[in-house]
Amino acid sequence: MKKLVFAAAAVAALACAASYKQAPAPVKTPWGEKVTPENAWREYPRPQMVRQNWTNLNGLWQYAVTKDAPGCPAKWDGEILVPFVIESSLSGVGRILEKEETLWYKRSFDADVKPGERLLLHFEQADFRAMVYVNGRELCVPHEGGQMPFSYDVTDFVKKGANELVVAVWDPTQDFLGSSGKQAFKPSGCFYTRSSGIGGTVWLETVPAEHIANYKVTPDIDAGTVRFEFDVAGGKFAKTEVDVTVAGKTTTTKDGVAVVKMPAGFKLWSPESPALYDFTAVCGADKVTGYFGMRKIKVKKDANGVLRIFFNNKPRFLIGTLDQGWWPDGLLTPPSDEAMAYDIKKLKEMGYDMMRKHIKVEPRRYYYLCDKLGIMVMQDMPSGAGDRTKRYGFYRRELKEMIDHLYNVPSIVSWIPYNESWGQPGEFLTHATLVWTQKYDPSRIVDGPSGWNDYEGGNKGRHKPAGEEEAADLVDRHDYGRRPGMWPLNDRRASFLGEFGGIGCRVDGHLWTDKAWGYGGTGKDVDRKAVQDKFVSLMDHVANLALRGLAGSVYTQTTDVEGEINGLITYDRKVVKFDEKALAEVHERVRKAAEFGAMPRETTVFAKRLDPDVNAWAWTTVAPSAGWEKPGFDDAAWARSAGGFGSAFILKDHPHAKGATKWETPEIWLRRHFTYSAPKGKILQAVVEMFHDEDAEVYLNGELILSVKGYNTNWTPFTVPADKFAAAVKEGDNVIAVKVIQTVGGQFIDLGLSVDTTK
Repeated sequence: MKKLVFAAAAVAALACAASYKQAPAPVKTPWGEKVTPENAWREYPRPQMVRQNWTNLNGLWQYAVTKDAPGCPAKWDGEILVPFVIESSLSGVGRILEKEETLWYKRSFDADVKPGERLLLHFEQADFRAMVYVNGRELCVPHEGGQMPFSYDVTDFVKKGANELVVAVWDPTQDFLGSSGKQAFKPSGCFYTRSSGIGGTVWLETVPAEHIANYKVTPDIDAGTVRFEFDVAGGKFAKTEVDVTVAGKTTTTKDGVAVVKMPAGFKLWSPESPALYDFTAVCGADKVTGYFGMRKIKVKKDANGVLRIFFNNKPRFLIGTLDQGWWPDGLLTPPSDEAMAYDIKKLKEMGYDMMRKHIKVEPRRYYYLCDKLGIMVMQDMPSGAGDRTKRYGFYRRELKEMIDHLYNVPSIVSWIPYNESWGQPGEFLTHATLVWTQKYDPSRIVDGPSGWNDYEGGNKGRHKPAGEEEAADLVDRHDYGRRPGMWPLNDRRASFLGEFGGIGCRVDGHLWTDKAWGYGGTGKDVDRKAVQDKFVSLMDHVANLALRGLAGSVYTQTTDVEGEINGLITYDRKVVKFDEKALAEVHERVRKAAEFGAMPRETTVFAKRLDPDVNAWAWTTVAPSAGWEKPGFDDAAWARSAGGFGSAFILKDHPHAKGATKWETPEIWLRRHFTYSAPKGKILQAVVEMFHDEDAEVYLNGELILSVKGYNTNWTPFTVPADKFAAAVKEGDNVIAVKVIQTVGGQFIDLGLSVDTTK
């Protein structure tokens, strides 16, 4: 296969910005190339609560940047394209906003508010502190936060005809109270160019004086019902009732609540069948339309007593990517609806059913596309810097705001309050956050913390004492090793692999290399197939973890981002690095392994690991003649030993290897016999549990059943498909033969063989 080629110079420019004061190089995605002031984000921004009477204020605004200025500038610097942040190339400015500076916006809009109406001004996002003025009057206290929408009732501030709208934004980015995610003063590694100012659609909406301000919708697939809770603004009474129509049936709320019985045979929402139900809500003269999905997610024990994720009452292994949601032309603001849909569709083509939305809250239309196209979302809370205890109250308010904001999104299946130790306080406050999140939204699972400081227990087998509450549903491991591991199974939280992989391909001229952040590599040129084979091998290893009880995995990452070149797709979205079909196939193997693991099964051991029988293995370090791996080969001259062969180096670092036979040559060949009698029940798979350092080939009766490269540091279960095992095994006497090659460092080999069958 030819070596992969794409616009290297563009990505190199992103990764090598001369100074943090410079904005990123003007690299465009295919959708960013089509953005104009006339077409920038024209869609209705709130798909779950739609009204018809609205005005889009996106487009060219005047802007100015001031430092220590007493108020609104008298002179403006030029035009900026809203909704793109000032640092982005799509804004038309491409300038870094310093933390001592204030970014000003100005434009006019027309108003003609009739009696009995209210005019609402909505901002989808502005980072960080936004002060909003209409006709020279500040509307309210400044809004602080960089992730969620906010609104003002401007009815009493406007006049008929033209009105002036001015917005002043200050953004400290780091070392303050608010969430900043991966924004940084000096981008490098996994920290990227900051995004300051208005970064989402600005729009006006005319509503009746009495109108629906918000709602919550909670499905119950077991009862076949959906619960609506409405907040009504401007009502004359304590509670104004709302008529809700679902599937042609109208129900009136009582005290703001309506429980609707779904029609017989209602469809469940899933990635395979993302069924959505429309509804209409009427409150007096106000009418909104929205949608919901019927789905359920819980962590509970499978038939073998192992905690797994159950989706719609069936065990399901979640396979996702770490999805940063960054764009070279829009930074934290995607270029368009089509651009967002592209990422989601590509993930689905690759066989993913989930994404971990990493330390970012997307526009509401993004989640609508996830709902519509069918992909589950594990939603991170964006982290922040500064003193973790001092900012805790602000953080908790932002966390609640995010959950309230995204509560109705059916595709969101999990909240992740903390990523690693970023912004994470000590044990008591972390525990309080996780417990509160679980109780505030019991309709979703809580992953926490994702990696690193896990005070709750389950990490490395530790637990809180019996009787003490252990928060969160998942115990999450981040592991960028050659073969990631999983935390031990426990009876309180399911084991989850929240980050792994990171197989990087940096641009060197026009060639991919295997130099990878967090993964190692030689830096030598490799072709696309070599990198893809590494990925497939990694996922086949994850399949082994899924068999043992791992509940889900998150691969790093969907796309390259600035200097972090380890995505499945390039940052400009112009090159997909891997073959989508090949990835989908290996992901299906992972799901099958998880299905086998969750089935009621029996395990029969035919060859023990670290077999103590002094005659268990025949072995030699001198290259044998042809046919050494076959049953009829004469190994009478070979040495005999119990299980486990390795160097003193391995035994020092891994005492669990016990007293292995000394082996310090470059190669070793081994053979052993076992008696096979077909177990009762259908064979699901055979498992070779092997500790190998380094490359190993395993034969059964002369047939190669397993070949692995590199090394591990403990026994890893490698799956042998049932059909492959059945073709090689026979009743009675059988021979396992192994060859191991050693090149550098420690060395070790031992394995066991077992067969899983249905009960």
